[in-house]
Order: sequence, then C-alpha cells, then structure tokens
Amino acid sequence: MTSISIPIDHEPPSPSTTRSGDGVQAGAGGGPYNSKWSKVRQAVKTTAVIKKSNQDVTKADTLPVSSTGTSASAAFARSLVLFTGFLFRRPSKLFKPNRVDTWAGLRQLAISSDQTLSPTFIRTLLSRKTGMIAMALTIIPPLLVNTTMGFLLFTSHSFFSLSLARLPFFQHHRLPDDKDSSKEANDAEEEEISLDTLLRGPTVIPNHPTILSAIAGAGAGLVQGAAFTPVENVVRFLQQSTTSLTALAARFLHLPIQIHTIPQGFDPAQPATPIQAIKNLFASGTWKKSATWWNGWRWAVARDALSYSCFFAAFDVTRRVGLRVKALFGGSIQADWDNIFVLDFPDDESACSSPGGAGGKPSSGIVQSSDFGTGQASVPTIARVAQAATIVTGGVLASLLAEAAGRPFRACQRIMYIHSRAQEQALARLKQGTKPILVGGAEVPNLGKDWNPILRTFREKGWRPFLQPDKPPVNMGSTQPIEGMVKREPRLMRGLKRVGWRLAAVGPWGFGFLVWAWVGGEV
Repeated sequence: MTSISIPIDHEPPSPSTTRSGDGVQAGAGGGPYNSKWSKVRQAVKTTAVIKKSNQDVTKADTLPVSSTGTSASAAFARSLVLFTGFLFRRPSKLFKPNRVDTWAGLRQLAISSDQTLSPTFIRTLLSRKTGMIAMALTIIPPLLVNTTMGFLLFTSHSFFSLSLARLPFFQHHRLPDDKDSSKEANDAEEEEISLDTLLRGPTVIPNHPTILSAIAGAGAGLVQGAAFTPVENVVRFLQQSTTSLTALAARFLHLPIQIHTIPQGFDPAQPATPIQAIKNLFASGTWKKSATWWNGWRWAVARDALSYSCFFAAFDVTRRVGLRVKALFGGSIQADWDNIFVLDFPDDESACSSPGGAGGKPSSGIVQSSDFGTGQASVPTIARVAQAATIVTGGVLASLLAEAAGRPFRACQRIMYIHSRAQEQALARLKQGTKPILVGGAEVPNLGKDWNPILRTFREKGWRPFLQPDKPPVNMGSTQPIEGMVKREPRLMRGLKRVGWRLAAVGPWGFGFLVWAWVGGEV
C-alpha cells in the first residue's frame, strides 16, 4: 500500500464536483467535509510548530557558541581588512625612517658571541628551541617605540598639511566666470581639523603639493624631534646595561659567549641587571635634573626636520611617478598632472576622463577621496601592481635619502656629546685636586657651549665623519675584532648589505603592499 503525501494547504474537491469534458464544475454541498479537513490541517500545523520549538530548545546550548565564534571570526577578519586598507592607503607609514634601530638587540647579541649580524646567525638562532622568543624580546620593544613615534609623526604631518592648505598659496585658482561651483569648491577645500582627518590625512588635493608636503614634513619632524629627545637619552642611559641584557639572553639561549665589561654609561658603577639599571635611572640625580633629558634637542630637532622634509617630498614625487606608471599600463589617472598629492589620488575614470565636470562645467581641480575607488575594478591588475612596485621602490629610496640627510646632524650631536663628557670628566678631576686632562686646549672646560669640536673635526678629517653612517657597536673584550672585520669588507659589499637589511626591514610590508594591489585593493 502506497501512501501519498498531501500538502498542508491542499483543498480537496467537493463531493458534488462534477467533471465535464472541457472543465470542472463545483457544487455547493461540501461544507462538512471541508470543516473536517480544516481540523486535520490545523493539527498538522500545530504539530510542526511544536516539533520546531523542541528542536530550537534542544539546540539552545550549541547555537550561541557557534554564533559567537562565527561573529568573533567575522569581526576579526573585518578589523584586519580595515586596518590593512587604512595602512596601505597611506603607504608612507611603511617606509618612514625608524628612530630606534630595530636590529640593535640582535646585532649586540651577535657581537657578544664574536659574530656579525647575518642570515647565518639568524638561522642558527632560530634553530634553537627558544630562539623565536629571544627574537621577539629584542625586536618588539623597538617596534613599539617606532610605532608610537610614527603615530605622532603622521598625526603632526596631517595637522600641518590641513593648516597649510587653507593658505591662498596652496589653494587652486578658479576661473572668474565659474560662479556656480565657487561655493561648493570653497566648502570642499576647507577641511575641518578633527580626529578623523588627522588619522586619515588630507583628502583634498592642494596646489603645489610637493612644497606643502615638504613644509608639513619639516613641522612634523620638529614635533617628533622634541618629543623623542628624552626617549633617546633614556635609551642611551639604559645602554649601560647592555652587558647584563646580553648575559640574560645568552643564558636563555645557551650561547657559548664570554661576558665582558663595557665602558661606563652615565654612572661610575656598572649595574649587574637591567632592573638595577632602571633603579639607578630613577634614583640618580640625573632624573631630578630635568634639563639633562633634553641634552642635544637642538640637533635632534634640526635632524628630524630636514630628514622628514626630504622624506615626504621624495615620497610625493614617488606617488606622481607611480601614477604615470599606472597610466602606462592602462590605468586611469587624474587629468591635471600638476595637482597630484602625496596622500590620495583618484581611480575613477568618470572623474578623470575629461577636464570638465558634470554638465560640461569646467573642473575646479579639487578632488576628494569620496570620489575615489568607484572605478577601481576597471583598472587592470598589472597597472595596480606596477604602481605599487613603483611606490615600494620610491619609498625605500626616500627612506635612504632621509637617513643620509640626517647623518651630519647625528655626527655633530655625537661629537658634542663626547666633548661634553670629556669636559665633565676633566672638571671632576679638577675638583678632586688632580691635574685635569686638557680638552680642546682649555684647562677649565666651558661645558660644550662652543662649536670648536665640530670645526676641529672638520679641519682634521673633512666631510667624511659627517656623511658616513654610524659605526657598528664593538664588544670591548671580544677575541675577534668585529669592527675591523666590517672595515675590511669592500665598500660595495658593505653598501649592498646595508641596502639588504633595509629591504629586510620593509620587505614584509612591501610584499604585503604588492599583494594588496594585486587582489584589487586601492593604493
């Protein structure tokens, strides 16, 4: 016996229904049958509702957990995509010069084991069980300092850019007969300074963008230099505990190294542990004399102002070259080449295909970020990747230019610091009744108020000390002359290694930037 499933909403025909050859005729006598079928249908519906309610109650313990886990994963994925897009929309963040050397901890650890920082040493370190933890402990603190300083730098750059864009020199010149769009253009060009615009950066393309970016970069460098000077002095103070830090890392990694003494830092007594160094930091008279933390602030401010002015100006030029490369491979660009700004640029073909705007009106030259991105899908992938590769290359070159521009100021700061330390030692010997060591031909030092040490160094050694990079650190008790090993390398090899380490520092970000452009992200 076969059973046929009957739909719930099925209405059976009335008993008085008669079927003729061409149609169906319904009678009027099916009331009792229909009422019985309604009761059955209502019972089936009630049973289905109860069964569904029981299933919901049974799954009540599992559904919230699954939903919560899925929601958390989706929220994390969305946050990661938004953060990546925010970071890559301002790629200058990826290539800015770092104020603290990221590889300093690994370099000191390699030197303490009579080696140089090389891929071989890193492979040996990672082959150990605790090597990854040691690398994280030496790399994360500089990254935190550089991230904080970078946030201050780019926020200051946005503030100066938004403020300078209000000046008439950086505003676009409009046609006299363009009265309809004059008010809208003024409203678009006057961006308010808020937290959103400071984090996102300017969206309006100003006139003379490279000059504006250079001036804003100099102002941001002034702010960062003044803020970083106390941090730099604290880092220099804590370098006296390098021996103890290296000893702890060596015992943690079981490295076969010998612990040697290093020159004294700020205090005569060398601390045995990093904790003792921090205690000395807060307990010594250096902490109470607040002016000590600002030693060398003039050199730091001047160095950062020139360095970041060159960096942002060079990166602005890089963005223009990237747009031309994008156009070469079939991408859309803005019609007005002279007003391409460093922070944002359009990708919408409809906004860039003709110099006139909607309705045939002449364009005022103002482009906002709200007009960007709608034509991103029409840009070929090869055009986006070529543009991203140009930006990565230009970002590395801009970073090297900024570092080279700051070398003379760093050298002057180092010369004056060494001179002031020697003068303080001579003054201490004089107070103790011991014949002081003459510093600069003066028996009673002037505590570094003159420029004689810099001039004397220039007369004796020329420009070379002011243009060469910082020397690598030296282990004073090492059995192998590390610095001599570095000096014996050919100059070309040293330059290639320096560029290689710079690429290693920005390589992951640069590769991620290329992947972001390849998958269709807006660059």
